[in-house]
Amino acid sequence: MKELSIKQIISISLETGKVMLQNGAETYRVEDTIEKMISSKHDREVDVFVISTGIIISTEINDEPYTIVERIPSSSIDLETISRANSFSRLFTHEDMSMEDATLILDGIKNPPKFPPLVRYAFSGMAGGFFVLLFQGNFQEFLMAYVASVFTVMLFDKLTKLSLNFFIKNIFGGFTAATLGLLLVLIFGFFGIDSDYNKIIVGPLMTLVPGVSLTNGIRDLISGELIAGNAKIMEALFIAIGLAFGVGMALQIAINIL
Repeated sequence: MKELSIKQIISISLETGKVMLQNGAETYRVEDTIEKMISSKHDREVDVFVISTGIIISTEINDEPYTIVERIPSSSIDLETISRANSFSRLFTHEDMSMEDATLILDGIKNPPKFPPLVRYAFSGMAGGFFVLLFQGNFQEFLMAYVASVFTVMLFDKLTKLSLNFFIKNIFGGFTAATLGLLLVLIFGFFGIDSDYNKIIVGPLMTLVPGVSLTNGIRDLISGELIAGNAKIMEALFIAIGLAFGVGMALQIAINIL
């Protein structure tokens, strides 16, 4: 098997880190993974710097400095992909691997099997509905939150495909969650079924709350990654503000109309 060149090793390591970062991995984990992959096959010092929107790798090749910078587009959350990338990095570190084999495995990691949309929407509805039960809601409120959560996630997926600004996208998400909740309360009210719209709005909102970003930001701060940690926390804060704007707009419109 032909031995990999140092540039090929760096390229594979960078692509692995990129996959992890795009799917919600902590920056310190991405830095550690890239550094170990390169250092396992390169006897020079390797410096890796990662923030939520970019990766920088610097080392020496043939006694000449070599630096590569990669801009990372907006990320999503996929813990399964992160786990698969971690497993690949360990395999790459401990075994000899050709460029073709590494590329083939990485392509499989970047395109994992996905659940059908109907399955995703069904379980997203359950997630939102069960949050209502946690807030001591009743069964009809669970059903209303279930329906509102399904349609909120469906709309959010459509907005994601349009590549909207994340702040605007979350304003629309909060607006949709609140509007659907209020409409369902009115519809059920016509049949004499009283419901608490506050609990019903909370359900679909919880499917959009940036819990993973906030957690990763705190973990990065604890690990000493101050820039990356603050960036993640600010991202989570602005997502929450966007959701609040959307809900506030829907409630204000409802107050003016009703």
